[in-house]
Amino acid sequence: MPILVGIDGTGGDINPGAARDARYDAAFAKSFVTRLCKNKANAQYNRGPVALGGGLVAAINNCYNFIVQKRLENSRDPVLLTGYSRGAAGVVSLAKKLKDNSINVKAMLLFDCVDRHLFIDAKVIPNNVGYVMHVVRDPRSGSRESFSNDGMLYNPPTVYPNAYAFMCTHGGMGGTPWDATGHSPSEFINEGGVDGKTNITYGDDARVSEQVWDFVQPFIHTHGFNM
Repeated sequence: MPILVGIDGTGGDINPGAARDARYDAAFAKSFVTRLCKNKANAQYNRGPVALGGGLVAAINNCYNFIVQKRLENSRDPVLLTGYSRGAAGVVSLAKKLKDNSINVKAMLLFDCVDRHLFIDAKVIPNNVGYVMHVVRDPRSGSRESFSNDGMLYNPPTVYPNAYAFMCTHGGMGGTPWDATGHSPSEFINEGGVDGKTNITYGDDARVSEQVWDFVQPFIHTHGFNM
């Protein structure tokens, strides 16, 4: 059976703790990483970092230790990695850690990987990874323009088609489209801060987010993420 680990995206709180965890779990209850990894016998789900990035290195180490323990039980079990946003950058870093310890990764599924962390490098997918699928927000969406994508480069023998772009927000790319409560479906989303207004409506964000999920299903089934 495959060993599957995932690291989700950033939760809004600055500090870790039980209150943050409760809010995080509610906000990410239907995220794509949650759907793939949570409550499965041979999988481990990890919350993403707090707003300033704290907790990501700990999540990477948790994933690594889980994989090593599972491989001791059965050294032939293939390893699968998935992540969203900074959590996706975390699993790229994890793949490098696995390579340093001669552990291959069968496949990696990335949802809008962004590297906004001082202590990890997620620019290049290491070549111990067999297959990569990376879905990203379309630059025309105007979403999180301050976030550049990472995990876009690779070296053979890794098989990595071009990243596939979708017209939804960064949140929608991870299965967490913007909450439309109190908003018209035709209203354009304003992400606030330095990013501001997007070119995506609340209605389109929810609709295209599910299109992303549908699009990755063949990769999920081919490589065993649907364990």
